Amino acid sequence: MRDVFPILKTIKHSKLAPLLLTLQVALTFTILVNAMNMMVTKEAELVKPTGLNESELFSFSTNLPGNQAQKSAQLEQDLAAIRALPSVASVSPITGMPLTNWGRSLDVGLTDNENDRITHAGYYGSDHTVIETLGLNLIAGRNFTPSDVIEQYYDGHKSSASVIISKQLAAKIKPQDWRSVVGDTIFVEFVPQRVIGVVDNMKAAWRFWYAYDMTVLSSVREHYEESMLVVRAKPGQRQQAMEATYSLLVQQPGRHLDNFQAFTEIKKDNLQADFAASQTLKAVIIALAFVTMLGIFGQARYTVIKRRKQIGTRRALGATRAQVLAYLLLENAIMMVAGIVLGSVLAILANMYLVNYFALSAVPGEYLLWCAGAMIAVGQLATLYPAVMAARVPPAIATRTA
Repeated sequence: MRDVFPILKTIKHSKLAPLLLTLQVALTFTILVNAMNMMVTKEAELVKPTGLNESELFSFSTNLPGNQAQKSAQLEQDLAAIRALPSVASVSPITGMPLTNWGRSLDVGLTDNENDRITHAGYYGSDHTVIETLGLNLIAGRNFTPSDVIEQYYDGHKSSASVIISKQLAAKIKPQDWRSVVGDTIFVEFVPQRVIGVVDNMKAAWRFWYAYDMTVLSSVREHYEESMLVVRAKPGQRQQAMEATYSLLVQQPGRHLDNFQAFTEIKKDNLQADFAASQTLKAVIIALAFVTMLGIFGQARYTVIKRRKQIGTRRALGATRAQVLAYLLLENAIMMVAGIVLGSVLAILANMYLVNYFALSAVPGEYLLWCAGAMIAVGQLATLYPAVMAARVPPAIATRTA
């Protein structure tokens, strides 16, 4: 520690080079902290569960000919035929699916007064089989029964029905005791709906939406020119179930199938941008570390070349190689710490901007510590070789005049 004050005097005397290195470290630290935060956020999105039995599900849309009665009859035939396939565990009609960007966003409140709206929520209409088909975890109340199901041609949310909601929505409605929402009446788009159950996790159709975790499952089975079906295969038999379902339905004249996809493929497609962003951020972090090491290495090497005679004098006065090595590493560490302190302030200010204008998450405090430790380690590693070279400067060089 006795070298600290001599080092500070040296830095004060040679202002430009230490200042440039400190600013480089500060800027690198600012970018590194926020890039790491965004990368971790993106990585978390890639593994975030949807609440569904993802590995066994696939979905598709298919046309239903005829009038409403004929559509209903055709849908019943399709469901029965698919359900009878050996590789299929369950099948349900549904008006949308998570991560497909196809669904409804509706107001939820405790009364039919517009001023009493609590939040928006994703809305799906289905029947009494949907909980089993999607593999949702019912944690309060009861499941739908066949008697709860209502047939509706369009706009099923305009019918008053039984609904099952996500835990996150229940907690939004009743923050003190989310379980107590079971049995209550809520208003979805100002229409009364009776809450009969709560599922642990169910997502809306749009992942970047603020109400992604807020979901309403309704017992209204809707009929359109095309209907969406979701199928749950038996464990390990999804591919067989997809092939059998496709072959079964295309046998009917005039039948066409759209968006015939396994849910894992739907999720992969939806998360592709996040995966690319995550990989890009990793590359940015690695590149930053490499460029910073080059800058520190260049600065340290220049310092050694410039101060060879001074180092030789120190050796002639009795300084050991280890002391010279420690001196240069300590000098680098002091400039690194100064850059990190400045960088921490800049990183926090930059993150506040990102949070306010781009709805990104705030940087956790431990990220500052992790990045500081990584930066100091990188700095010491980059300084090590020039410091070793300095430690090998012979004492005799102090006697030279040039």
